[in-house]
Amino acid sequence: MKNYYFSLFTVLVILSLTFSSCKFTTTGENPVQTGGIVTLSGTVVESTSGNPVSSASVNIIGGTAAKIISTDDSGKFSVEVGLNQDASLTIITTRTGYDNDTTSIYAAVGSDIQVPLIKLVKQQGAGGGTSGQAASIYLYSQSAQSIGVKESGSNETVQIIFEVLDSTGVPIGSNNSVLVSFSLGSSPGGGEYLYPVSMQSNALGRASVTLNTGTIAGVAQIIAEFTINDVVVRSQPVMITIYGGFPDPNHFGVASDKQNYPEFGVIGYTIPFTAFVGDKYSNPVRPGTSVYFATTSGIIGGSNVTDESGRATVTLLTQPNPDLEGYGPGFFIVTASTVDENNNHIQTSTVRLLSGLPEISVDPTTFAMENGESKLFNFIVSDENDNPLSEGQTITVKVNKGDLEVIGDVDISMLDTQLKTSTMFTFTAIDSKPDTTQLQQAVIDIETTGPNGEKKVSIIGTSK
Repeated sequence: MKNYYFSLFTVLVILSLTFSSCKFTTTGENPVQTGGIVTLSGTVVESTSGNPVSSASVNIIGGTAAKIISTDDSGKFSVEVGLNQDASLTIITTRTGYDNDTTSIYAAVGSDIQVPLIKLVKQQGAGGGTSGQAASIYLYSQSAQSIGVKESGSNETVQIIFEVLDSTGVPIGSNNSVLVSFSLGSSPGGGEYLYPVSMQSNALGRASVTLNTGTIAGVAQIIAEFTINDVVVRSQPVMITIYGGFPDPNHFGVASDKQNYPEFGVIGYTIPFTAFVGDKYSNPVRPGTSVYFATTSGIIGGSNVTDESGRATVTLLTQPNPDLEGYGPGFFIVTASTVDENNNHIQTSTVRLLSGLPEISVDPTTFAMENGESKLFNFIVSDENDNPLSEGQTITVKVNKGDLEVIGDVDISMLDTQLKTSTMFTFTAIDSKPDTTQLQQAVIDIETTGPNGEKKVSIIGTSK
């Protein structure tokens, strides 16, 4: 009989434990569950790096009782929460040095819920007395990406702030302060310098340095380092671009790739013109410096801005018959202008030539050579405006008929030039068979071919 009561008692205890976590209401004769347990699991990471955040406090509000749990070394947590019924839960995650995070989820009784990834944002200046030993150093901020050379009218200094972190990525505090030294890696070599050369990291784990520019444009590298346990820890180099100053008239020019174009009489031929703009220290001016263009013939882009090499390029469309006073038909001017450091307009210009179809004239135009005699000929090859032909135009002198030989300017390839003297040539015809005295006809051909077109002149004479 005692065993019977003992068994009955055991069953009642088991039933009591089984239903203690659930509450029921009665509808007719069927019980309906309204309360129970939900299991929450999740991970807490740092918002930028994605590294796990350990020892973060995870507070769950909205269950039968508030729950607080800490994340493990992997930033993970798992907790059971009692519910009277399906409900919304609020998860508040906190950790020193980070902004609080609030996440809401809807929980169904009896479910296992994977909480969305919780990303904690590290607070600015989160250093303090609770950090570990210094382990790394990184760029925290810089006041500018680029600066100008001395007397450029631009900012000539930039402040760079480095941050020293412990092995967990937390800025070190004053209790673990280190001496940070600063140095220049590669630099333009124009007298730029850093100040100070070293400083102790502050309570936020930071140390700052100022780069002061010199007179040469280029790129400067700033490196920060400290020594811990006889080990030197360095930052990645911070790159600062140093740009040139205002345009200087002595370092200002404009040009195209050629002096002579075979386009006289052509409308709409395109020629790029580039202004080259430097400051008084011979550096390229700051990118974005405006340059204005004009021409005496054709249509040209009105303006452009300089690139990092101090170049500004526009396109000219030719008009068929340029005529420049003092130079003559075929010539025109392109002018570039800008403003210097004193707000004065400065300008530079270049003359270009459009050459036309070839013309050939020769003196003498005929000849009668005696036995063993030689004869000098002067000839001019130019365009219709007496200007030189363009680069690539060839000129040849050949004996077409007769016992002659020619020497001198008999095989010419024109260079890129505007010089009038480049149109004048000479050659000498020589009796190649002085032992022959029979009179015969002789013909010498002068011919030019190339970008300007073709032309041929024959000199007809006699020789013995």
